[in-house]
Amino acid sequence: MASNGLPDEAQIIDAAYAERVRELFRVFAEAVYTGEPERDAAVRFKRGLLSARRVHAAAIEALKETTEG
Repeated sequence: MASNGLPDEAQIIDAAYAERVRELFRVFAEAVYTGEPERDAAVRFKRGLLSARRVHAAAIEALKETTEG
């Protein structure tokens, strides 16, 4: 069990979320670097980040439900 009381799967979910945020940032930075309007790149980044947060929260909630049984 992880220190937060959840099984080790929570750490895997957290790591996957962190990797997704890194990838979103890389895409954002590359878009700005290559001349895409920053506003357009920022909108796409924010949309991806909100989606990643929702999925992360849903995955953690599902994990909690499987451990409460």
